[in-house]
Parts: sequence; C-alpha cells; structure tokens
Amino acid sequence: MSTVEEREGKSIGQNMAWYSAGSIVYLACQWFLSVVVARMSAGFDDAGALALAMSIGNIFTPLAYYNTRTYQVSDVKGEYSNSQYVAFRLVTTFAAFVVCVVYAALTAESAVVPVIAFLVYKIVVVIIDILHGVDQQHSRLDYAGISLIAQGGTSLGFFTLVFWLTQSLTLAICAMTITAFLVLCLFDWRMAGRLDDIRPQIGRAEALSLAKVCLPAVLSGVLCSATITVSRQFLFVMEGESSLGSYASVATLAVIVQMAASYIYNPLLGTFATLADKRDGVSLRRLISRVCIAIVGITLVVSLLFWQFGEWGLKLLFGEKIAPFVDLLQPMLLCTAATAYLWFFMDLLIVLRRMKEVLVGNVVAFVAVFPLSYGLIMTCGANGVSFAGAIAYALGCVLLARYTFSAIGACCKRVD
Repeated sequence: MSTVEEREGKSIGQNMAWYSAGSIVYLACQWFLSVVVARMSAGFDDAGALALAMSIGNIFTPLAYYNTRTYQVSDVKGEYSNSQYVAFRLVTTFAAFVVCVVYAALTAESAVVPVIAFLVYKIVVVIIDILHGVDQQHSRLDYAGISLIAQGGTSLGFFTLVFWLTQSLTLAICAMTITAFLVLCLFDWRMAGRLDDIRPQIGRAEALSLAKVCLPAVLSGVLCSATITVSRQFLFVMEGESSLGSYASVATLAVIVQMAASYIYNPLLGTFATLADKRDGVSLRRLISRVCIAIVGITLVVSLLFWQFGEWGLKLLFGEKIAPFVDLLQPMLLCTAATAYLWFFMDLLIVLRRMKEVLVGNVVAFVAVFPLSYGLIMTCGANGVSFAGAIAYALGCVLLARYTFSAIGACCKRVD
C-alpha cells in the first residue's frame, strides 16, 4: 500500500529535478559506453559495431514503446488502467524484438550477434520505461530518477569491467543487461507497485483498441528514428564501418541537446494534457513557446562550449586518433536540435490526440532523407549524415508545428 506522501506526490519542480538528474546520469553512462569501446579497442571496428547496434536499437525502441508512455501520462480521463498499459508494453516489446532481429539478420550480418545482445538489453529498458510512466502519473519521478541513476552506473561499470577482461563486445552488453534486469526487479517493479496495480492484465478488445489508437504515433516514432538510421547506414555502405564508428563516437557528444530538451518537456506532458482538457489555449501556447525558447538556448550554449572545448574534450576522451573528425561536431548539433523539436511536437500532438498528423510529418522526413543522404554524403562525407538529418527533420518539424497550433485553435477556447 502507498503512504500518504506517495499519494500526494512531488511538485513539478522536484519531479523535473529528479528526472533531469537521473536522465543526465543515465545518458552520460550510455555515452561513455562508446568512449570505453573506442579507448579500449585498437581501431574503430568495435565502435562501429556498437554504433550499428544502437542504431538498430533506435528502430526497436519506438516500436516497442508504441508511444504508450506519452499516451499513458496524458491519460487524464483514465481511458486505460496501468495494468493494461504494462501488459500492452510486454506485447509490443516481444513483437518489436522479433521484427528487429529479422532486420538485423538482413542488414547487419557482420555484427548481428552484438546487435541482438543489445536488443535484449533494450527489452529491459523498455519495460522499465512503462513503470516510470506509472511514477509520472502519480508525480513520483524521484523513483524514475533513482532508477535511471542506478541503471546508468551499474550498466557502465559492469560493461567496462567485462569488456576490459574479455575484449568481447557481446559479453560486455550481456553484463549490463543483467544489471538493468536487477534494477527492474529489485526497485522499479516494487516502487511502481506501491503506487498502483501494475500486474499485467489486458483483454483482447482493450489491446486492439490501444494498438489502433497509438498505431499512427508508433509508426511515426519508427520513421523518426529510422530517418537518421538510414542516413548512418548510407555512411556505413558508402564509407565503411570505421567511418561510421568515428562518426558515432563524436555524435555521442552532440546528442546532449536532444536529451536536455526531453528533460525539460517530458515532466510537463501531464501539464500539457491538463491544459488541453481545460481548453486553455493561451496557457498552452505560452508553455510551448517557453519550451521552444529553452531548446534554442540549450543549443546555443552547447554550440559555444563545443566551439571552445570540443576538440580538447574529444581528444581527452578518445585520444589523438579522433582529431581528424572534430569538424563533425557542430553540424551534428543542427541535426540533434531539429530532432529535439520534432519529438517535442510529436508528443504534443499525441497529447492532443491528433495521431494522423504526427504520421504525416514523419513520412515527409523519412522520404526526404534518402536522396539527401546520398547526395550530401557524396559531397560532404560524414558531415552529410548530419546535414541530411537536419534538413529532413526540419521539413517534418515545420508540418508538425503547423498541425499543433491548428489543433490547439480547434479544440481550445480563446482566453482574452
């Protein structure tokens, strides 16, 4: 049973602080996986294999998530129970795993074993995520923050130890999978269970209903992640595993913009849903504007830091062998900033229950990245991946922003 303090939850500020702290630690630890592999390997081949595994994992993740977390935390009317959300997540995770294993076998033959091992690790992470949705519904993102810190620290520690001892990327991934599973069983399941009934239980009718309503959003998530994956695989095919490995090593720094943006707006999704339910269009627009300005500010600050310290930081982390690739850093920021805006407007449209519009914007981005990737990689080398991604995401983002403000105008009353 939950205590009085658990039922009351934490304030918005406390939740944002805990979630941001946990996410930053987790992101840093995930980022250091690439650093560990690059530093402990003679070349970039293992880094390229890990980058490919993470890229295919980026296809698996939105398919397994099925965007139910966003739908769950914005479910202010109680359309589905948390038991149903958890059960549905288990179903989608299994289906996504099967699909991505087949995809890996067809497209990543030289690295298929570490890719599959990484997908197993992502299974655990995806299941933990839906439990964090329960935490967020009850304003207890401190639980999620603690979990993310525990996952990040233990996964990085055991990954590093096993890779150092064995020089096996697959065994290192298996080690961090075990630690994530322990965090799931010993902490997340127990804490979420104190807030609500999370025993997996869902009927066929409810599962089909949830699958149908979220299908456009999940297809959008897959297309969004696949957009940059396609561009990276163009680089893999055109310039080889080593080129992708060096690109991915540098890219681990630039992703901070996208992650920082998510830390700002993810804890606010319930607030967006409440404002939409109250039809308070003025407050919705004001809050959206603040998030958009914050993303611009984050991008500018990170860009200045990279301009001043980027080369020094990369050499410190990866050694002198990374020096020829420092010029990849700034273009990556454009791509990650565009990605951050796209995900933000995607989540807003899901909160507003405008799923089809989410799909349209991502179809445009996905289709555009094919010719952009080929042409820009041919002319700009590895930087072409970033330029292609930035332009493709920007095209999709313009559409999604237009749909968002149109939806707010349609469903929310105007307040003088």
